[in-house]
Amino acid sequence: MTSKISCHCPNCNARIKAPIQLLGQWRPCPGCSKRFLVRIQPQQDAGPVLVADEPPQLPQVFAR
Repeated sequence: MTSKISCHCPNCNARIKAPIQLLGQWRPCPGCSKRFLVRIQPQQDAGPVLVADEPPQLPQVFAR
């Protein structure tokens, strides 16, 4: 089974799944035909995350 990476074309923003073997290679976009460098895209920021001051209490069933 071949591992796949997800990337976006910088020209048309098409979402592309490519075999990991293409990482670091220049390829034409299947959507707009412009050449782009296949690379892993940084994850999009999910925005602010609420962090509790204290860890949540486990139910008594799981407590030791």
